Amino acid sequence: MSWIDRIFSKSPSSSTRKSNVPEGVWTKCTSCEQVLYSEELKRNLYVCPKCDHHMRIDARERLVRLLDEDSTQEIAADLEPKDILKFKDLKKYKDRITSAQKETGEKDALVAMTGTLYNMPIVVAASNFAFMGGSMGSVVGAKFVKAAEKAIELNCPFVCFSASGGARMQEALFH
Repeated sequence: MSWIDRIFSKSPSSSTRKSNVPEGVWTKCTSCEQVLYSEELKRNLYVCPKCDHHMRIDARERLVRLLDEDSTQEIAADLEPKDILKFKDLKKYKDRITSAQKETGEKDALVAMTGTLYNMPIVVAASNFAFMGGSMGSVVGAKFVKAAEKAIELNCPFVCFSASGGARMQEALFH
């Protein structure tokens, strides 16, 4: 072993060194791998300034950024999924829901809101792929219907941003 190898072998590797930088301050572009300041990336609407790659935006962030400031009101925010079938595969469905809720901060995969867009009333919804692949269960269906009914009531457009992996097989059709 050369003297250079001995010196470098004693220094901690990058994976063992402790970082003084708080979690979430930096984000790596999933396309070009450029390390980006998270606040700057947010101001740039989650588009990498180096390669113009559009990164995923969660459902709530998308809707809040779309609608006029201080005009939003969530639709059916109280709805939560139920494990009516007591479904279990490798993991209990109830545990999968709890895990997804903790991971995303959402109760289910769809966020629906009323608000204004350039001072015009609008109803919007967006699915959150981070919540069980954006899969559609009974709560997603109920929120979608309530959002559509609200748009009819207000006589305004209804726009839905879909990022769904399809139907959620762990739930019954009705509850």
